[in-house]
Amino acid sequence: MLTVGPALAGVLVASVGFPLTYTVDVVLFSTAFLGIVTLPPIRPEGETQRPGLESLRFGLAFLKRSPNIRTTFVMDIVAMTFGMPRVLYPVVGTLVIGGGAVTVGVLSASFAVGALLSSVFSGRLGHVRRQGVAVRWAITAYGLCIAAFGVVLLVTPAHGGAVTAGLDQANLVALGGAAVALAGAGASDNVSSIFRSTILQSAAPDAMRGRLQGIFIVVVTGGPRVGDLFVGLVAGIAVFWPPLLGGLLVVALVALVARLTPAFGRYAAEAPTP
Repeated sequence: MLTVGPALAGVLVASVGFPLTYTVDVVLFSTAFLGIVTLPPIRPEGETQRPGLESLRFGLAFLKRSPNIRTTFVMDIVAMTFGMPRVLYPVVGTLVIGGGAVTVGVLSASFAVGALLSSVFSGRLGHVRRQGVAVRWAITAYGLCIAAFGVVLLVTPAHGGAVTAGLDQANLVALGGAAVALAGAGASDNVSSIFRSTILQSAAPDAMRGRLQGIFIVVVTGGPRVGDLFVGLVAGIAVFWPPLLGGLLVVALVALVARLTPAFGRYAAEAPTP
């Protein structure tokens, strides 16, 4: 899904166009939604509340007095707002590296390949006890990889050929460097996600976990959309500026958040406190 899908989408767009590609996407999403509808209800343990605005208010109040869980959300918003240059891929495939839709597919798949590889070799992560520190350094590595992607775009001369659907006129050296940087970002993001999810699942009481998971979904889906706005505004200066500046901002802001919340650095798996 995460590795073959984006690359296949790039090939489909280049060969059969957008309408059929999106049709395939709609069919696959419909299947996923049908699977969700068939899931049975799962009752939470402990005290429960009637769904409604009061329940949401109670959940937000719990998050307000839960600095460790809140910090995972804040750090992820920082990473997704300033370190998600995906809307640049079409411009990169057209004006910088070349290769058109196939390059867009390769860049999209590279992020997922890094996530997949980090999952395959993630066994030792289960021995990490200081999970707050792990989140901080994983997101810092993510910011550095995104900045490296910006450096690749900075040193790559503008693509002078015609827009092509394949890689025959693309700058393959630059594409390789960009793919490696994005794979590193995908791996770092996956490691961060593993620990952030572990903290949320371990530190939140069962009766509160659903509401906090809802906020988590808002963060991980809304943050990249705000990031798209950031990239669109900054890209008017130069294509390389959003990932280069954004990656450095991620590193700096994560360090600032860690300094302002020292308790998060002391979070340990043996004593999961929200």
